[in-house]
Amino acid sequence: MRLIAIDIGNSLINIGYFTDKELFVQKIETHPVKTPGEYFSIFRDFLSENSVEKSPSGVIISSVVSGYSEVIREAIKGVITGDPLILSHEIKTGLTFDISRPEELGTDRIANAVAAYELYKCPVAAVDCGTAITISVVGKDLNYIGGAIMPGIGLMNESLAKGTSKLSEVTLSLPESAIGTDTTQCIQSGLFYGTAGAIERLLYEIEKECGFELKVIVTGGYGDMISKFLRRGHSVRQHLTLEGLKILYMRNKDA
Repeated sequence: MRLIAIDIGNSLINIGYFTDKELFVQKIETHPVKTPGEYFSIFRDFLSENSVEKSPSGVIISSVVSGYSEVIREAIKGVITGDPLILSHEIKTGLTFDISRPEELGTDRIANAVAAYELYKCPVAAVDCGTAITISVVGKDLNYIGGAIMPGIGLMNESLAKGTSKLSEVTLSLPESAIGTDTTQCIQSGLFYGTAGAIERLLYEIEKECGFELKVIVTGGYGDMISKFLRRGHSVRQHLTLEGLKILYMRNKDA
C-alpha cells in the first residue's frame, strides 16, 4: 500500500509517505498558508529526494485548521488521480462516539484513538503533546468516551512571556531538577514537571470515573520530552496520528 497521510495541525503539517515497507515523514510549518502550487512543489521535491518514485494509490487528510483541507486537496491533485479521503467522525472509524458533539471532535484525536486501540485492543488513552495537549480515551467496547484538553508547553511558555512584565520565553530544554535556581530553570521546571503532573492527574481522575485502567500512549511534537517526566507506565509512538490515518484509509478505501 502506497499512501500519503496528511495531518494538518496548529503548528505543523505532518505528511507521512507510506510505501510497501517504509514510512517517510515530512514536516512543514502550518503558517503562513501557501498556494496549492507551492505545496505541490514541496510534495514533489520530497518524494524525489527520498526516491519515492511510485505514485501513491491514495491520500487521507486530517485537519484541525480551518481552510487548509481545500488548499491541500487542490495541491495533491498533481500527485494522485482521484479525490483524497477527508477524515471526519462520519466515515467508517470502527469507533462508537459516546460524546455529545462528535462533529466538534478534532480529527487528529480520532486518528490517535483508532491507532491507540489498534495497538493494545483494550481501554486506552492517547496523549498528544503538541500545541495543545489532548487526551483521547477509548473504552472497553471500542467507544470513544471523551478526554481532556490543556495548553501545550509551547503555549504556556509564550503565555508567561506575554502575560508578565519580567518573564521571557525560555529554551524548551529538559530541566535537571524540579528546584530551579534561576528564573529560566524555574520556568523549565514548571513547564515539564508541571505538565507531566497535570497529565497524570487527569489520567487518574479519568480512570477513577470510568472504573477501569487505561493503557497510555504518548505522541506529538513534545511527546518524547514530556514522557521522560511521567511516572506511570506508558509507551511513546512518534507517528501515532499518521498510523491512525493509514488504518482509517484502509477501512474506507472501498466504501
